[in-house]
Amino acid sequence: MRKVWVLLVLLLVPALAQRAVSFRVSLPNPPGVGLGLEGNLEQSFAFRLYADLLAGPDGYLGGELLFKPDLGRFDRDLRGIRPYFGGGLGARLVPGEVGIQLALGLEVLLDARTGVFLEGDYFAPFSGRQMNRLVLGANLR
Repeated sequence: MRKVWVLLVLLLVPALAQRAVSFRVSLPNPPGVGLGLEGNLEQSFAFRLYADLLAGPDGYLGGELLFKPDLGRFDRDLRGIRPYFGGGLGARLVPGEVGIQLALGLEVLLDARTGVFLEGDYFAPFSGRQMNRLVLGANLR
């Protein structure tokens, strides 16, 4: 089983690393900084993997499937505005909690290779305390 996970990581990370790298700052509960990898799956779908270092000896890992349409397809004046929502699995490292991760956000492309985003995250562990936070970040393609 361990070999399967290593093989999966080795296959996914290079493919996603060629797409976009995210720099993330999360506030307020708990504050933290992080890095992520994001790749497009289809025209309006994206996959994101990320790791955040939270305040204290804590960390958070997550993977999400996002529906992320470009509003420029519907109106040329809205080109580069990408609202998104989605979810996946997340894990807090110190309490050892695994659960459902939900995300709702807005990305604005500054140019073809750079975008900034504002996101609300909700983490509902299978056992333990919920976590809500606001994430500010930038995607570099």
